[in-house]
Amino acid sequence: MSKYLYDSFIGGYAETKNKEMVEKLVNDMQSLGLGPTEHTYTQILKLHYHLRDFKAMANIVDKMNQEGIELSLDHYTLLMRMCFKTRRLRELFQIFDLLKFRATANLPDERIYSIAIGACGAMKDTERALDLYKEMTTRPLNPLEPNQLVLNALIYACSTRREYHYQAWQYLLEARDRGYPLDEFSIELMLNICAVAGDVVYARLLLLQLYAEPSFKPCAHSFQCLFRAYSICLRRRSSLGANSALDSELGTAVQKALIPVDNIFNHTDSEVPPFLPVSRISTVDELLAEAHAVMRYLQESHPELITEFVVNTYLSIASNNHQNREYRLWFAESTTPAIDPEISKVPDCAYETRLQGPALAHAVSATTCIDEDGTEMHAEPFDLRFGKPDPAFTVKALRNRYIYQGALELAFRTKDLYFGKAVYAEREAWKQTKEYEMLLPEERQKLDFKAVRFMIDIYARAQRFDNAWDLLQNHPEFPWVFEEHLLRFYTRAKQSARKDIIGKVVAFINGTRLNLDQ
Repeated sequence: MSKYLYDSFIGGYAETKNKEMVEKLVNDMQSLGLGPTEHTYTQILKLHYHLRDFKAMANIVDKMNQEGIELSLDHYTLLMRMCFKTRRLRELFQIFDLLKFRATANLPDERIYSIAIGACGAMKDTERALDLYKEMTTRPLNPLEPNQLVLNALIYACSTRREYHYQAWQYLLEARDRGYPLDEFSIELMLNICAVAGDVVYARLLLLQLYAEPSFKPCAHSFQCLFRAYSICLRRRSSLGANSALDSELGTAVQKALIPVDNIFNHTDSEVPPFLPVSRISTVDELLAEAHAVMRYLQESHPELITEFVVNTYLSIASNNHQNREYRLWFAESTTPAIDPEISKVPDCAYETRLQGPALAHAVSATTCIDEDGTEMHAEPFDLRFGKPDPAFTVKALRNRYIYQGALELAFRTKDLYFGKAVYAEREAWKQTKEYEMLLPEERQKLDFKAVRFMIDIYARAQRFDNAWDLLQNHPEFPWVFEEHLLRFYTRAKQSARKDIIGKVVAFINGTRLNLDQ
C-alpha cells in the first residue's frame, strides 16, 4: 500500500477517534520504511485533538521539530483550538505570540486571530480582544479584513462584559454590512449578551427569531440565556422596560436591519414560547408569570431542553427577587432529590414544613406564625400555603450543589427557618451521592463551608442561638474569620443578651486561630 493510501486511512480513522487503528497503521508504515510525513502528522494531531489529549499533541509537535518538519498555520490552528477547548489559555497565547514575533512567513491569519480573540472572551478580557482586532486590521505587513469567524469571536468577547453590551450590537451590524447574515450562531451570541446585561426586551425578541427561520432551532442555551436575563434584571432592581439596547439609536438600527418588532408578540402559534402579548414586561408579577409559562412550554413541547443548567437559572429568577412563594413552588415542580428518601430518611423539603410545638399564644396571619423566641417565621405546610405543583411538570432536574446553595440563600433572605432546615438536612444526605464524592476535596470543603454558614445565619436570624452554636462547634475544620463569617451570629446574640453564646463564639474563634498558628 502506498504512502498516500496509508495517510488516507489514517485520516479516516483519526476522524472516528480510532486511536488503535491509527497507531497500527503508523507502525505498519514505519516497518515498510515509509516514514511519517507532514500530512501524516497532521492527521495524528487531529486524532489527539478529537480525543482532547493535549499532552499527546505536544509530543507530536516535539517529534516534528526533531525531524525538521516545520509547523504550518493548520498545525498551529489545531494546537490553539485544543488549548481553547481545554482552557489552557496561557499556552494558547504563548503559541500566538510565537507566531507573531518569530518570523513573517507564518503570520497569524484570520483563523488564528479568531481563536485568540475568543480566548480573550473566555478570560473576560474584552479590552485585549479589541486590541487584537485593531492589531489584525492595521498591522503594517498584510493587514487582514475581518471575516465572520473573527466578528463572531469579537461579539463573544463583548458578550462576557455588561459594559460592552452596546458595542457587541455594533459588531453584529458590521457583520451584516459586510454581507454576513444573521445566522443561528449569531443569535445565540446575542442572547448571551442579553443574559449578561439583563436585557429582557431583546432576549425575548431574539428567541422569537429562532422560530422565525425554519432552519433555526432553539437549544437549551437559548432558554438558559432568557431565564438569566429575567434573573439579572430582577437582581439589579432596574425598571424592566428600561436599559435595553432597543432604546438607543443603535437599537433602532438593529431593529431595522435585523429584528422586526412590530406585531411579533401577537401570535397564536402553539409551537412558539408563550410570551405575554406585549413588547415590554412592566411588572415583576408579569415577569414571574411569563417565566413559569415558558418553563411549562418546555415541559410539554421540548423536555429534551430541560437541563440542570436551565433549571438552576430558572430558579434564580425567583431567588434573586426574594420571591419565597414562587421559588418553593418552582423548586417542587422542577427538581427532585438525588437521594432516595427511604434511604436518607429526609422528607421532601419542598413540602414538609409544618410547625411542631405548642399552640400559638395569639392569632397571626395565614402565612406566618410567631416562633417561641418571638420571631415571625414561616410555618404552614407548603401544599396548604401555596397550592400543589402543576402536574404538567413531569421532567425534573436532580437537585445539585447549586440548587441547594440557592435554596439555603433564599431561606435566609425570606426568614424561612423550616424550609432552610429541611434543605440543609437533605443536602447532608446528598453528600452520600456520587456527584458529591466526585468533587475535588477543596471544592467539597468550599461548598460545605458555605452551606454551614448559611444555616448558622438562618438559625441566628430566627434567634435559635443554641442550634447555631451546635452547628458551629461541630465544624472547626473550616477557616473561620470572625468579621467575615460570624459577625451576624455574634451581633444577633449580643442584641438578645445571650452572653453565654457570645463567650462561646469568642472562645471558638480564638481556639481556631491558635490551632492555625500552631
